[in-house]
Amino acid sequence: MRLRAVLTDLDGTLLEPDGAVLPEARAAVQALAAAGIPVCPVTSKTASELAPIMARLGLAAPAGIENGAGVRHADGHVELLAAAVPLEALGLALDRLRRRTGAPARSILELSDAELAALTGLDAPALATARTRSATLPLVVEPSWDGTLRAALPAQPPLRLIRGNRFLHLQGNHSKADVATRLLELSGPRAGSVVACGDAPNDAELLGGADLAVIIPGAAGPDRELTRRSAGARVAPLPHGAGWAAVMCELLAAHRLAEAAAGASAGPPRSGRWRG
Repeated sequence: MRLRAVLTDLDGTLLEPDGAVLPEARAAVQALAAAGIPVCPVTSKTASELAPIMARLGLAAPAGIENGAGVRHADGHVELLAAAVPLEALGLALDRLRRRTGAPARSILELSDAELAALTGLDAPALATARTRSATLPLVVEPSWDGTLRAALPAQPPLRLIRGNRFLHLQGNHSKADVATRLLELSGPRAGSVVACGDAPNDAELLGGADLAVIIPGAAGPDRELTRRSAGARVAPLPHGAGWAAVMCELLAAHRLAEAAAGASAGPPRSGRWRG
């Protein structure tokens, strides 16, 4: 199987839950890049948060930011989607939701540094970049409130609530899948399959549009909701970055065999969902 690109979540998937990069994960990223296969992060993180992570991974690729609100280009500039809702409007929507439901939801902007650090493991400079958001507002609230909050969402502007690993994300009507086509366009034309990797429910739509979907388990196994919504997805054999690296190394070996068999000729891309 020839690979066109890898679209991947970061925290808990390519990265460890605390943001660390395992040596085997970094080596797999570099091997994919050396083979000419773009590795494009698709994350709930902000563009500011991505800059040092891309540098640590040695990546110069476009990336999806803030759950598909926009794209961070390889040169660092940001392109927001039309569906993205500005942060100020999200804050007003959160106030209305709390009045309507009584939910004890608090945004990432309302948490103290100590509270946010305890949730994320981030240091002080990283806390600041995590709060530098354009079009998503992560909330801390128990999952038992999710249904009530979704039912109370205002009609305008169109909004969604998407559950990630740590937060419930209040955002416009977009998902990680909405930036996939743009990322592939920016990565350049090439033949092969698109691989998508994730570990949480906010990755389900991304995985659903790929030629090969890979669920990365946590220490307690794969996320049940993501597994339910991603029938047919492959589950990595190990948690977090170790599992990501194991699958990528196997796929890269298959890609090299396919490239050798095909020679230098480029056939047409596969006819999956994300094709320009």
